[in-house]
Amino acid sequence: MTRLRKAIAITVAAAAALIVAPMNANAAEYGCTGSLIDTYKVKSEVGNHLSTIRLYYNSSSGYNCAANVKTAYYSQFKHEASITLMNEDWREDNHRPGYNIDEDGGKFQYYAGPVKVYGKGKCMYVVARTWYYSEVGIGSGSGHCG
Repeated sequence: MTRLRKAIAITVAAAAALIVAPMNANAAEYGCTGSLIDTYKVKSEVGNHLSTIRLYYNSSSGYNCAANVKTAYYSQFKHEASITLMNEDWREDNHRPGYNIDEDGGKFQYYAGPVKVYGKGKCMYVVARTWYYSEVGIGSGSGHCG
């Protein structure tokens, strides 16, 4: 009986660690390098926090990078998610992917992105959407002029 209790205790502890432990917030986890400079919540019309935009800046390369990371509950499901990152030079006539604008979207379980845009000396704008069946969350942020 003691071995069984020990095995159950170890199994319960391991399961609790998986449930309680948050997703690693390391920038490399989302394909971004540099420092995390801001986060923005992506909330649905009924106020549910579906995901978080994570915005990074790499001072050595001059690039900003972002990912739309689903919260723990919503990362159990593979639904549509998207993210778009733009610098202030973006215009319809100056649509230079990877320099002025970058976007990613599709059915993802954990996050959309990474998206990377040149940001040295420029202001940034980021927008993300996350779907959960018919519920849609939208989040955005601007500024971070470097």
